[in-house]
Amino acid sequence: MSFYGSRYFGDIVHGELGKDLFRYHGFVMMVAVAVLVFVMYMGCVILLTKFSYRHFLNRQRLEFWWTIVPMLLLVGLWFPSMINLYYMEEVKRPRWNFKAIGKQWYWSYEFCRNLDSPAASESAESISCYTIDSYMEDQQETFSKGGYRLLDVDNRMVAPADVQMTAFVSSSDVLHSFALPKLLLKVDAIPGRINRLPMKASQCSIIYGQCSEICGVNHSFMPIVIEFIPEKYFVMWLEALN
Repeated sequence: MSFYGSRYFGDIVHGELGKDLFRYHGFVMMVAVAVLVFVMYMGCVILLTKFSYRHFLNRQRLEFWWTIVPMLLLVGLWFPSMINLYYMEEVKRPRWNFKAIGKQWYWSYEFCRNLDSPAASESAESISCYTIDSYMEDQQETFSKGGYRLLDVDNRMVAPADVQMTAFVSSSDVLHSFALPKLLLKVDAIPGRINRLPMKASQCSIIYGQCSEICGVNHSFMPIVIEFIPEKYFVMWLEALN
């Protein structure tokens, strides 16, 4: 999702992995343009040349190279793609977790106060957990605050910036999809199943997203807003929760 002043089609705050994906996209486009230009050039040469190729029956060396070169191009595209896919799915060691639950037609976020993993000796009763229901904000309030229509919510999810996290995504009724384009994240929320995905914002920002799975009549009114703030202020926010 792109806003005014974006450097790209949609700015990313995913750190080095996001930059690697943009570089890989540029590499794929460069290869595709080179292949297209070469094919068009050879087509024009064949159509416009005065020589006839009716008696050109076979050439084993030519057949060898037009089989090997596409294979080498595919291997060159496959290798960095697999590396990026591996790093995108790597969970790492999260310092904080939260759960996003899709409902018709809003999102609920569940989390605990502990920024790091609770100690083994800590009982379940001593861990404070909270739930935030996030509905789409009324349009009049959005206009009065200068927000984004159909994207702002009444209760934003708050998370620490530049901290490795894990998001657990599920649903309580029908299929939803938790999508945050600027974080390069998109995962289905499936009833009875929890999907896990790593998350890390490289800078303080407000990330907007929407449900990307047709889930009913109000599917287009399920925005996602996560506000990433410095870690010390996030700790203060956790301590201020009642």
